[in-house]
Amino acid sequence: MTLKRLRAYTTLMAVTLWSVWVIDFSIGGPLDRLGKVKGTDFLQFYAAGALVHDGRWNELYDMRALHDITRAVAPTSQETLFVPIQSPQLALFFAPLARYPYTIALTIWLATIGLLYACSCGALWKTCDALRARRGLVVSSCLACPAFYTLVINGQTTVLSLACLVAALLGLQRRQPFAAGLALGLLVFKPHWVAATGAVFLIAREWPVIAGILVAAGGQLALTWLVVGSSVMNAYGRVLVSIPRIADLLEPKPGDSLKSYWELVAPWRPVALVLYLATALATAIVAAGIWRRHPAFDVRCSALVLAIVLISPHVLPYDLVLLVPVYFFMANWFAEHETETPRILRVVLIGLFLAPLLTGLPAFVRQQFSVAAAVVALVVLRRLSTAQRTQVAAA
Repeated sequence: MTLKRLRAYTTLMAVTLWSVWVIDFSIGGPLDRLGKVKGTDFLQFYAAGALVHDGRWNELYDMRALHDITRAVAPTSQETLFVPIQSPQLALFFAPLARYPYTIALTIWLATIGLLYACSCGALWKTCDALRARRGLVVSSCLACPAFYTLVINGQTTVLSLACLVAALLGLQRRQPFAAGLALGLLVFKPHWVAATGAVFLIAREWPVIAGILVAAGGQLALTWLVVGSSVMNAYGRVLVSIPRIADLLEPKPGDSLKSYWELVAPWRPVALVLYLATALATAIVAAGIWRRHPAFDVRCSALVLAIVLISPHVLPYDLVLLVPVYFFMANWFAEHETETPRILRVVLIGLFLAPLLTGLPAFVRQQFSVAAAVVALVVLRRLSTAQRTQVAAA
């Protein structure tokens, strides 16, 4: 596999993926050529924003009200019923778009996704000295990223999480841990992500980061409370408490996290929960150990991001776009340490990169490309960290 061939493959992937998207979206109206609403999940964000825009705060977590708006936008859509579980912050965020027709609002949102993704990738690329001379390969790889393609297809909000994560990683690189924590605390609009990041950094004993997370998360929630009022926040709290009971409705297909993996493998849910908690703790401990021991920032940050994605209880294919920093940092490290790079690490990272394209495969097979690959990558990084510490001790 030469760099020339890699660039050719990623260019071909990008052209193929985005040609399919253009053809699918090339007809007018809110529905694509398959009869599904364009942007898929964006429809629920648009509907929640419409409720806020119209001042219907008390209906924000009313499934019937949400359904009425989605059916009005796309009455013949083949989509399933959306359960109103999104945070009030997201409803406030999307309220300005609700003043426009759906197709215009979707266009603005997709352009925002593209811009935030490009800025995140550009910021990461600037920190990777070994990749500076390979701009063409970097651009083609970013465009060919299946997780980004899946993110656009679904019109999801994970790009906001990616922007926060990249800002935090850049803060850590510049030795500004409190600022990094502030960026991570903004993830509280998706509570499972802020919980996962907080757990990893807590075990890593990065107290300034934890402080930043608490300040930013608390500030965002307090500001939201002032805007939407106690009744809406209480309703949101009840929704969060009810999520375990309706988890099967929210995630009808197993996701790409340790929790989903054990629910698929273990015969009983209580056993799956125990195995998930145990392996999540072990994953966070391993990542924290790599963070404290390995001298290379690329390796240390890659371990943290892998752990955050693995232990998060809710990870779908488009959420794997959060692994983009791992691809940048590890590619940079590969270029600088070519002779020290285990072949298995390159293979499993390729599997992770391609995983979002495998949604049509049986869940157990697909999870070997995502969950198992991420676990193997973390184990290999731990071995590298242990070997590095042994070399330093011997010297």
